Order: sequence, then structure tokens, then C-alpha cells
Amino acid sequence: MSSPEDPKEGGWQPQGWQSEWQRPEGWRRDDSLPGDPPPAASWQQAPPVQWTGTGTGQQSSGKATAALVLGILGLVLCPFICSILALIFGYQGRREIDASGGRMSGRGNATAGIVLGWIGVAFLVLLIGLIILGAAVGDDSSSPSSPTGSPAALLLLR
Repeated sequence: MSSPEDPKEGGWQPQGWQSEWQRPEGWRRDDSLPGDPPPAASWQQAPPVQWTGTGTGQQSSGKATAALVLGILGLVLCPFICSILALIFGYQGRREIDASGGRMSGRGNATAGIVLGWIGVAFLVLLIGLIILGAAVGDDSSSPSSPTGSPAALLLLR
């Protein structure tokens, strides 16, 4: 007597297939379903593991960063020295980034440093202009020849 699970005797047969050897009729070896592993002939050995940085592979320009920092310091601390240095480092950094062919980043920092450098230079020129204007128009109160002021001050001087 045969068991009820014996397919020859009309017993129970599994529905669907369990491995590549039991594919439904009409399927070829190169047909695959989503999630199937690739055929053994196309498997390749994985390359050896290499540790790499998690960054984008671009190196940030130090001159561009220095230009940004000096531009900010030029507005806050010392406009004469820092603003001029921000301009120098900003233009050098931008030139260095353009020549790198995409390997370096930080063009925005260099441009911001250049803009802040020019703003610091403009403030410096404006300050020097106001000092010169104040000296030219200023009141020379050190000469005692002509007393100026209110009439009450003139009475006190007599």
C-alpha cells in the first residue's frame, strides 16, 4: 500500500514550487522572479573590504574657510587688516577651487569672504572719510580770540 502523500498514487502534492528544480512548466532556467538569487554562473567574488571616509570625497579649501572667518572678523574686530586678508585669501581660494577640477569644495565660503572683505573695506573708507570731514569742518575751540556760546556764558567770562 502506498502513502497518501505519494504523488504517483494521486496523493497530496505541494502547490507552487520550493526550489529552482520545481519551477512550473514553461519556465526556463534564465527566467527569474523578483527576489530570486541570480544564477550561479553570474555570481562574482566580492572585492576586499576597504575602509573609506563617509564624506563626499571632496576636500574643503582652507583658504576659502580662512577668507570667511577673516571677513567676519573684519566687520567685527579689525577692518583694516582682516578685511584685506579676507580679500586676498578669498580670491586665492576661489582660484584654487576652480583649478582643482571639482576635487575641492568651498567656493561659497570664498565668495562670502570676498563679499565681507569688500564690505569691511567700504566701512573703513567711510570711517576715514568721516574722520577727515570731521577734522575739516570741526570747531576749533582752542583759540581764545573769539568767544562763542550763549549769552549767559559770555556774562560769566566777564
